[in-house]
Amino acid sequence: MKNFSWLLNRNVLGALCATPLLLASASSYADEAAPAAEAAPAAEAVAAAPAAPAEPAPPYTLTFNLGLYSSYMFRGVDYSDGAAVQGGADWAHSSGFYLGTWFSNLDPYGFGKIDAAPSQKGNHIETDFYGGYATTFANGLGINLLANYYKYFEGRDSINGHKQDTLELSAALSYKWLTYTFFYIPTDYYGLDETDGDLVRTGNRNTDGATYNELKVNYLLPIGDLNFVAKIGYQYTPNLEGSQGDVAIGLHRNFALPTLGKPIEGFNAGVYYTDTFAVEDERFYDYATSSTVDTGIFNRDANEKKLWFYVKRSW
Repeated sequence: MKNFSWLLNRNVLGALCATPLLLASASSYADEAAPAAEAAPAAEAVAAAPAAPAEPAPPYTLTFNLGLYSSYMFRGVDYSDGAAVQGGADWAHSSGFYLGTWFSNLDPYGFGKIDAAPSQKGNHIETDFYGGYATTFANGLGINLLANYYKYFEGRDSINGHKQDTLELSAALSYKWLTYTFFYIPTDYYGLDETDGDLVRTGNRNTDGATYNELKVNYLLPIGDLNFVAKIGYQYTPNLEGSQGDVAIGLHRNFALPTLGKPIEGFNAGVYYTDTFAVEDERFYDYATSSTVDTGIFNRDANEKKLWFYVKRSW
């Protein structure tokens, strides 16, 4: 298990502590910029005609989001090796059913690119398509059932020549600020199978049935409208050498962007620190870069501990 000395890392603590001040000041300025509504004179209020009845709200909502991230971090693994642009759209019905799509850029060398093999160009974009059902009962208990399909439209192969498209199912149970989620992949794990050499164990080499268990805390702090987030998870990849655990801790906050007129609402920013532990085989997460892929040297540790941040807007 990796050393958890990162808890004492002054850079990490400094970044986490500085975030509340930065975001709080931005929000306070935005709040001050909003002009107060003037009360109508009493005589005008009496003489005004009765307001027309408001139209009923539609039974669904359609929202969009777009953000800039310092890294695409997924369960302790850096998928982008640098900045990532991420965004999506979500349709939610009042019954609890929802649909959505989401995208992010990727490091192609982590998704099949091999310079020495012209046909192995790797995938540069991940696009997710998902749907599910979520509801919260009167007693505060919530459930969320989800099917998510990871799609790579470039059609680039993984290192064994198989497509990396993957289906993942999940079920979440939440109560107040605590959520437990179980993820299950019924397909091969991103196209990996018995042809992948050192990455695959001997014996039964089917890679379907990967699981991920996650316990997450999302708690609204009593200061600055900050959300504290902490999570621990464990990825099990059957017949592969990629099983490992990961932890993350961070802060995020909603805020408005001040302008000369009305502030622009819908922004959110956060900073997180992630690390991994109980790594079965570190070679599974050693990726090549453009300067080393032809030499067989893998010099990027994709699951190393990392401080990362983001800012996004939803509307």
